Amino acid sequence: MNLTIKHITINVEIPEGVAIGDLSRRYPRIFFSITNGHWISEDERILYITCKEWKEEYFNFLKKHKTVITINQISNIIKIHIKSLFLKRFEQKEMTILYPTRLKNGQHKIEFLIDKEQLNSLKKGLRNMNVLKIADSYKTKVNITSRQEEILWQAYSFGYFKYPREITLTDLAKLLKISKATLSQTLRIVENKAIKMLIEK
Repeated sequence: MNLTIKHITINVEIPEGVAIGDLSRRYPRIFFSITNGHWISEDERILYITCKEWKEEYFNFLKKHKTVITINQISNIIKIHIKSLFLKRFEQKEMTILYPTRLKNGQHKIEFLIDKEQLNSLKKGLRNMNVLKIADSYKTKVNITSRQEEILWQAYSFGYFKYPREITLTDLAKLLKISKATLSQTLRIVENKAIKMLIEK
């Protein structure tokens, strides 16, 4: 079946009782970023959260939240294991969330790679969802391995390429559970391929 994949941006209200939504409503002027996430079970999810100026009180708020199972901190990145059926509605088969996502005052701005059928399913599953933008998803890609792409995306999501950097190479390696040398080498290989492609266009 030939499916047309689109790049969409939505804004959705997170209901009360969901840890990330409650955190953002408790501190309504702060932009929080969800830099990555994955499912543990049907209703349990691992999320990585950060913001421009992280404060200990944000960690303490999440630590006390009834839906948080475990919580850890590496640098200014908070890793939480939470229980939430609501967040499951974001996940559709073969649908890709583009991290980081942004959260402010209970409103979650998320980008997806999604087809028309998945978009309709998402609209049914999420109330108060506002589609902000729909665009074609195709783009020029650098020829890298799936593992290199995974590491690159994680580095980007955690703010490694931002200026100033939001995470050090050492802390990023700890999060990815690989050596600092392997991480550095992988990023250099990918950067070299990307620069070469741009120069030789």
